[in-house]
Amino acid sequence: MVALNANRCLLLCPLGLGLLFAVPAQADNALGQKDNIFTGVNDRQAVELGIAPGLVEGARLDALVRNYYFQRDNHSDLVPRDPTEWAQGFLLSFRSGFTDTPVGLGLDAHAFLGIKLDGGGGSGGAGLLPLDSSLKPGDMFSSGGAALKLRYLDTLVKAGDQLVENPVVASGTSRLFPQTYRGVTLKNHGIDDLWLDAGLVESTRLRNQSGHSHLVTAYGARNGAGVAADRESPHIGWLGAVYGRPQGLQLTVYGGQLEDIWNQYYLGVSEVFRVNDALLLKPYLHYFKTRDQGRSQLGDIDNDTYSAGISATAYGQTLTLGLQKVDGRTPFDYITQNDRVFLYLSNSQQFADFNGPGEKSWRLQYETSLAPLGAPALQFIAAYTRGEADLTRVDPASVGYGYIYNPDGKHAKHWERDLALKYQVPAGPAKDLSLTLRWATHREGDGYTAPGNTRGNSSADEYRLIIDYPISLF
Repeated sequence: MVALNANRCLLLCPLGLGLLFAVPAQADNALGQKDNIFTGVNDRQAVELGIAPGLVEGARLDALVRNYYFQRDNHSDLVPRDPTEWAQGFLLSFRSGFTDTPVGLGLDAHAFLGIKLDGGGGSGGAGLLPLDSSLKPGDMFSSGGAALKLRYLDTLVKAGDQLVENPVVASGTSRLFPQTYRGVTLKNHGIDDLWLDAGLVESTRLRNQSGHSHLVTAYGARNGAGVAADRESPHIGWLGAVYGRPQGLQLTVYGGQLEDIWNQYYLGVSEVFRVNDALLLKPYLHYFKTRDQGRSQLGDIDNDTYSAGISATAYGQTLTLGLQKVDGRTPFDYITQNDRVFLYLSNSQQFADFNGPGEKSWRLQYETSLAPLGAPALQFIAAYTRGEADLTRVDPASVGYGYIYNPDGKHAKHWERDLALKYQVPAGPAKDLSLTLRWATHREGDGYTAPGNTRGNSSADEYRLIIDYPISLF
């Protein structure tokens, strides 16, 4: 089904990295398909719990200048357009400190402006820019938001527009600007190595929108004609905990409820083993259990999804083997535009998630900094993933997922190859400026794309060129 993590956070960067907090879980294929600007949200909030009081003393203002080119060449009559967009973005982020009071008060605010450089002639739809009623990209769009934050001892509460990062709800960031959510979140680190997380959000601002939208899912929010359906949820709430030791065992447990659509539960386990001075091994396991809930607006959902793998790191190089299995008559679904940024599926890649009904898949990925070639600022990644779904398992009468049914899809096979090259300027006036090149090739076999499925789950080539220049203003 359709779907370079920065070496450091490029915007909203940490206020310091010396505190030994429990590090919230991260997707294990984190470097494989990410060109995002906002990773490490939880790490930054953990640091905020330890900074000295001072509303002004702890404040910072950051900017990001981002140039993004996106082209997808589709090879299917079901998808008549080849989305191509080129946009320039400017983003400002202000983060205050906290007042010197028993309950520290602070404010986070952001604003952005996106300008179209190319995307006319009916080639829009890449997700960088908003589309008008004729599906043409707008010339520009902008937005802003703010969140009030409160700190008491080891607890941080935020209310308003914010980024969210956990296995059941997360901000999509793989386009020009990050997706935000509006609601209330709570983080606590009162116990060593334990991170508690809870929240409730009621709306989202999508990556290419100025305003807010109701919550919908990536696959169940469209019908057989590819038209948005009235299957919105009023809110999603979650509760989770992460226990983790630095370079050791990490255990993650989450539960979330997307009102009137599903209950979703997550269990993740990983461990790091040092074999010798050169070799590190990291096995991991992710498990999702999803069941329909309330008014069941997408119909029956009875889905169990497993993904596991092992990574071996030595001499600046990492080789990862990932295995994944979806057990159910529906795909593994998630809130729209979570995309592949924080999706806790071992085999989720740049184009496809390999999350179809009954799908089994495997992934092999290699990554290196190219330091052995004398270029430590260069990062190279190559991945290959192959899967086989069973689209005959889908209930054709399903309200949310019937369009995926294909009577010829008993052995629906597909594969994807991903290549990425990233360079980040290590020093000088352009320090931290980065250039990322990405190429994904996806090919389908017989029976993979259902006749009524216009969502683009077909053969395609996708190219991305991203230039980021972060600036710390104060």
